[in-house]
Amino acid sequence: MSRRIILLLVLAALVLLLAACGEPAPKYEAGDVLLSETFSEPNAWETFTSDDSDLRVSDGTYHMEVGPGGYIWGLNEAEHTNVEMEVTTRQLSSHDNNAYGLMCRADTSNDGDGYYFLISGDGFYSIRKGEGDDVVSLVDWTESSAINEGQATNKIRAVCTGDYLGLWVNDKFVSETNDTTYTSGYAGLAAAAFEEGDADITFDDLTIKVASLSE
Repeated sequence: MSRRIILLLVLAALVLLLAACGEPAPKYEAGDVLLSETFSEPNAWETFTSDDSDLRVSDGTYHMEVGPGGYIWGLNEAEHTNVEMEVTTRQLSSHDNNAYGLMCRADTSNDGDGYYFLISGDGFYSIRKGEGDDVVSLVDWTESSAINEGQATNKIRAVCTGDYLGLWVNDKFVSETNDTTYTSGYAGLAAAAFEEGDADITFDDLTIKVASLSE
């Protein structure tokens, strides 16, 4: 085999490797811990109950149940600006057409505005923005092998610093975008179920740190 053919094969392999890895993760720095929440206290997070949704601390986790139709969220009451947020999630329900994850810079009026960093039980992710009565797409739903599908555990990390928004799943960088709509707000946990089904999700070991993009 000639050197030229070998070189072409090596270059082709590198292209495939880079394509598989996707975009490189941005460099940022996480600083002081603002919150380390294990949900061991009943009043550790927002509680809410209605006909089709329930938010509560239960058995050392934050437990969210919601029927089909729209998003629900639970907030803390400490305002932040530039943060890294990370939480361990577990899907208990068998219905996979859902959404669940983190919120940063959620409006302090608790109206659903803010940034959403979401995954789904069928292996997709999205970055979205709550705006009025809508949760609009900043990054469309995209499939990723980083997500453990179905009734499984996933670790979700969101970075909000300046106008930068980044999403990691199970320590793998999956997406980023920029938006200037919201500059500060509360931390939140969110879930939704679509079509005829429900979402039953637990959240645990939430950590929030100060974050900044590296030079």
